[in-house]
Amino acid sequence: MKYELFISDYDGTLGVAPKNDIDDETLSAIKKFTKKGGKFVVCSGRETTSITRILKKHGLTGLVVSFQGARITDIESGKSIIDGGLDLNTALKVFNDVKENGLVPIAYGDSEIYVNEMIDRVEYYRKAVGLDCFVLDVEQYLKQRKDGIFKICGVGDDKLVNQVADKLNAIYKGVGVKFNSGAKGLLEAINPAYGKGEAVKFLSRYFSVPFEKILTVGDSTNDIDLVKGEWFGVAVGDGRDEVKAVAKEITVPFNERPVKHLLDKYCLND
Repeated sequence: MKYELFISDYDGTLGVAPKNDIDDETLSAIKKFTKKGGKFVVCSGRETTSITRILKKHGLTGLVVSFQGARITDIESGKSIIDGGLDLNTALKVFNDVKENGLVPIAYGDSEIYVNEMIDRVEYYRKAVGLDCFVLDVEQYLKQRKDGIFKICGVGDDKLVNQVADKLNAIYKGVGVKFNSGAKGLLEAINPAYGKGEAVKFLSRYFSVPFEKILTVGDSTNDIDLVKGEWFGVAVGDGRDEVKAVAKEITVPFNERPVKHLLDKYCLND
């Protein structure tokens, strides 16, 4: 097989909320690939609990990347191999900047989210990812918390989300925070030292698979670093233009099962 390590985004690439499923044909292709000795890893912006629950339901094992790379975990044991994210002072500043720019900010703990207020957009998001949500004084909570935060998000109008991402990326350039939109109406703020591209590099070392034997695929702006590296990066056919611009190949749209298509094309054809 041409590629030994296949790393896929989840939402808009492998599955989608709120159904949170993987179609049977794609699942069958993944299991054929791993039976041949290939390594299949999901690299998601989702929280560990949310994405692990989906993969366990479908009988997938091995490693999973969550929070865009801030955590890498063994699916079966739940043991973390990497834990990163934003330090508390940075997280607090980002939280306030997101709020001051008109979005409703969300702070992420291990398997839960924290908000100052519950609005319809937050409730929809909470249900889509299946997490507990605590309404409290988040700023005060962050000041008292002892460990870091995996990421900060903001929800709101999609046009405003993109404007805020551009504005805050200019402000935080070189400060260790990167802003992008992982889904419609959702701003994400992460530590780029624990981004999806860094996760690919770690997995390459972990599995002893060189870049030329790695295929990655994603659809959104939080997949740019996943797709644009030295490995073979692919964009989903109906994904964001920013991802397509850095991809080495543009594959079929989501409703045509891009992960199955790529597995059949590059990994299961011998």
